[in-house]
This record gives sequence, C-alpha cells and structure tokens, in this order.
Amino acid sequence: MRLKTVTHLLHSLLALLTVLAVSGPSATAQKEAGVIVEKKVRTANYRPPSVGSLMVASNTPTGEVLLNGQPSGQLTDARFMKRLNPGRYRLEVRAADYLPFSREVTITAGRAEAVIAELKPNFATLSLPNLRLRPTPKPAVFVDGQPLDEGRWRLDGQRLEARISPPGTRTILVRQGTRVVYRGTLKLEAAAAKVEVAEPPKAILRIESLPTARVYADDVYCGDVSADGTLVIDQLSPDETHRLRIEAERYRTFETDLTVTTEQPTLLRARLEAIIEFADNFTNLYKWDAPPGWAVENQLLRVSGPAFAVGLPKDVGFRGCEINFDLRVAQGGRAAWIVRGRDERNGYLFILEAPTPTTSRLDTYLYRDGAIGTPVQSDPLPLRFEARKWNRIRIVAHDNKISHLITPSDSPDEISVALFQDRDKLFPYGAPGFVSLPDATFYVGGFVVCPEGANCRPEIR
Repeated sequence: MRLKTVTHLLHSLLALLTVLAVSGPSATAQKEAGVIVEKKVRTANYRPPSVGSLMVASNTPTGEVLLNGQPSGQLTDARFMKRLNPGRYRLEVRAADYLPFSREVTITAGRAEAVIAELKPNFATLSLPNLRLRPTPKPAVFVDGQPLDEGRWRLDGQRLEARISPPGTRTILVRQGTRVVYRGTLKLEAAAAKVEVAEPPKAILRIESLPTARVYADDVYCGDVSADGTLVIDQLSPDETHRLRIEAERYRTFETDLTVTTEQPTLLRARLEAIIEFADNFTNLYKWDAPPGWAVENQLLRVSGPAFAVGLPKDVGFRGCEINFDLRVAQGGRAAWIVRGRDERNGYLFILEAPTPTTSRLDTYLYRDGAIGTPVQSDPLPLRFEARKWNRIRIVAHDNKISHLITPSDSPDEISVALFQDRDKLFPYGAPGFVSLPDATFYVGGFVVCPEGANCRPEIR
C-alpha cells in the first residue's frame, strides 16, 4: 500500500513539474500576440514552402527595385516585398536624387530576408536669401545654363530654396524677365540623409514551451527554447503555411501547422507530454503509422509488404535511447529497422542480410529524402539467423554513435556486433521503427524503448 502511495505521489510530482515547465504565457506576452495557437493542427495537403520572401525598407518613400539588373517592382511607402525562388540575387534600389543602393541577398525557402536600403543623397540644397525680387514677372532659375524645373525650387518671400542634383561646383543664375537677380558659382555639398529607416515588417512568432526544447520550422532548426520558456522567431516567410516541430528528450514531439503574418504577432503555446518509455506488446497497431502489409499475429508484429516502406510509432521521439526487441527472420532472409527516424523518409537505416543460415551481415544506410543509396558501413555478424529462431536485439543510441548488440536464442551471452558513428550528426533526434522490404517477412516482439539513462532490460522471450 505504501509503495502504491509513493508511486502515485511520484506521478503527481512529474505532472506538476510538466505543468510548471510549460506554464501559460504572461499578461505581457498575451498583449504582444495578436493570434494565439494552442492546438495541434495538421494540414492534409501541407508541402514545405518552395519560395522565400524578400522584404525591403528604404529611406526613400518611392523608388524602383531591381533584381539581377531587371525591374522587379516599386517601393510603396518606403516598403517592398516579393516572393522569390531560393538562390542568390543582386538587389538594387534606385530613387531620384539618390545614389543607387545595391547588395547581394540569399533567399531561402520558407524564410524572409529583410534588407534596410539606406540610399545616400545625390543632391544639394540651395538657399539664396534677400534676392530683391519684384512682384512680377515670375523669376526663372538656371543651373549651368540649363533651366531648373519649377518643381525643384520655390520662393519663401525673398528667399529662394532649390534642390540641385547632382552636387558639385555649379553656376547659378536667377533672372526676372531680362533682369539678372543673382549670378554666382557655388560649391554645393551633398545633403545629409535625415530620414531614419524603420525596420522592414516582420512576421513574429513567439513560442512558449518547455525550456531547452529544440524548435524546427519546415525541418530547419530555429533554436532552443530559453530558460524562461520562450523563443521568438522572426525570419519565417509571411502568409505561408509552416510546419513547427518542437522536440525534447523524454517528451512527445509537438507538431503543428500555422501561418504567420506581418500584420500581428502569433503566439504558439506548445505543451509537451512527458514520456517515461515506449513499449508495445502488439495487440493492435493503433500506436503506429503502419504501412500496408503490416499485421499483428499472436502479440507479434509481422512486417512484410510488396515494397520498401517505413513504419514509425506515433508522436514518439528520442535523442539518446535504448531500443530492445525480439527478432525472427521468416522469409527472404532479410529484416530492417530505422533509428532516429525523423519521418518516413529520413533516418539511420539498418538492413540485416542473412542469405544463408551461416552468413549474415548488418548494412548501415543514411536514409535521406526517401533515397536509400549505398551502405556507408557493412558489418559481418558472427551469428546464425535461422527461421523460427528468435534473437534479442538491443540498440544503444548515444550522441552520434549507434551500437548494436544481439543475444542469440541459444545463448545467454550478449554480443556486440556493430558500432556506427556519424561524424556529421545528420539525425540527432527521432523515432525507432521498422521497414518493409520486398519479398521479405520478419516478426518482432517485446518492443521497448527507454530514454538514455533509464533501466531498460526486458526479459528475453
């Protein structure tokens, strides 16, 4: 009775810590966020963004925008935004009386590239006081012998103010009829840029979740949630559907689709559910995203199918973990599983090849974007994989190392058979699962996954 009470208290404490770690936003955060997202939403036709956004803010209210030397649009109220295919572009902003602004920019799919275009003035301001002008006729202004457009000068009583472009040493003539009111050669300096450039509009996404959780948008790492439980992302392309994924060791993955805009900030409250372990005795397949051909037989998982297909547990992910399962090769002399599967198209793939009862090997693949490629490592196995005989498989994933250990059915001794080390750390987090292979059938039982450091040694069948 005392043991049950202690266990109940421990579970209550874990639930309380989980709530405290992902507690709701402060009043200030609620005021800052215009749209609040709390529920998981999965878009059936979601596709990762294929284009990015260029957002330009200028110190000139109007002007022309060119990309790679070609006209691409106009500034409106000192702003410009356009969706572009990923790649490098030569951005140029031109405005009357200003020197062109240019910069190389890189556009990334699903991301917004913000540029502040501060153009330098290419004009001088001329002020001539006390001209002794008569009421009539209307005066005329000449610069280097050429008439200055009336839109570029004005009179303020007896003072003439004009904008001269470009600056430099210029001869100024002011005439009223046949009378010369002013003549002189002046060295005119370029005007100073007085208009401050505001930041380009950004789509702000504020995330409140478990501290240290890793956040991805469209499978691109965006950062870790800070110690105060927040992360602000301001580089997402606006008005696009983005898939947000939040991962933390010993917590179920939180994944949702959302759209951010420049009109108002978005607040995502992501409450992560703690995982003690994942286990399945295969009474059904409700815990799995199972491909066609998988079935449950006598509390065993039968993996087979006409084609290559990956099956993963639902909403499960680990960084460091230990994976245990019983394996029996039934047909085709092959079996396959995946470690740290990010999805059905990415992860560390291991294929057991046992063409004869006395020869077998374990091939390792970097399974990326649905492409298997060639093995990056092949380890011969000192074991016999005979039909109807079970072997206990234990896989330990730690940092960038994945080790395989096997306990044969006819021996109590565990044998270390393969160690793979990925120096590039392509898949730091994901789910373990199994893979259907053409013309192959194998059975799995006693599947248990525990986070790194937990006691995870189920009995051999």
